[in-house]
Amino acid sequence: MVDVDIACPVCEQIHTISVSEEQRWGKEAINFFCPALDRRYRLVGSYVDTRRRFFDSPELEAFTEKIEEQLKTELGSIDFIKKFERWKTIDYPPIGLIDEYQYEIQQIINTYCMGYFYPAVTSACCLAERILNRLVIKTRDYFKSHPEYKKIYRKSSFDDWEKMLCLISDWQLVPENAVNLFRNLMPIRHESIHYNENYDFESIAPVAINNLIAAIIEIFGVENRKDIYLVFDVPGEIWVRSAVENQPFVMEFIRPHCYYAHAIHDIDPTDGRIIERLGKTGLLTDEEFIELRRCAL
Repeated sequence: MVDVDIACPVCEQIHTISVSEEQRWGKEAINFFCPALDRRYRLVGSYVDTRRRFFDSPELEAFTEKIEEQLKTELGSIDFIKKFERWKTIDYPPIGLIDEYQYEIQQIINTYCMGYFYPAVTSACCLAERILNRLVIKTRDYFKSHPEYKKIYRKSSFDDWEKMLCLISDWQLVPENAVNLFRNLMPIRHESIHYNENYDFESIAPVAINNLIAAIIEIFGVENRKDIYLVFDVPGEIWVRSAVENQPFVMEFIRPHCYYAHAIHDIDPTDGRIIERLGKTGLLTDEEFIELRRCAL
């Protein structure tokens, strides 16, 4: 590596950066970001599904017929009234983080709506266990000093819910209410997976699914995670608070769904490249960053 001076096209100052020999002689491109500009992570990988809100608002009743037709296409028209009533018992978040859960949850909901209660319950429990595993496995290397680390660092999966819940609670990865919701699911998991004669899968299915969704919202939701996000402080945009951007949960589960930029920037529509412009140099508070971003729109 060799140090070279670059005339910054953004702040018009000279910056010294380290580059490889190939970059020095123009054989490889130099990806340069002005170090004088403060940046934040903006969430771009989120989904929106506000269909249930239309049924809760009388003034939006005119739109519900179209939604019901969409649901008939998804679920089938046979016994649709029963399917629709089941669909309405599920409390689904209107805005959430896209990880892998959006698609799995939708499959579980559809299974329940179709009247397949056993696979709905067991798959809800399996997804809950998968989430707990991912939380532990993706973040455990940040907690090497934890007394349990030597017992878990080589394992590729876990089926002991209590151990996983204790770990993510000790590591303060998720809100405590999420831990409680998983604990509500734990007996359902044991009772439904193991033989339990005359187990009422039909009545327990919406309980299991809604507990799972509530836990996912507590952890991966957007509107409720004001401890992580600045939600619509800039109209239509969701930014990560600077104080939490290096927390293990944020680094592993949120930052991969973000881009990183100064408040004043454009996005090239042809290739998605971020084009930054000079706004204000130096470190900014979140409030200053948001105000600068508002002015840039």
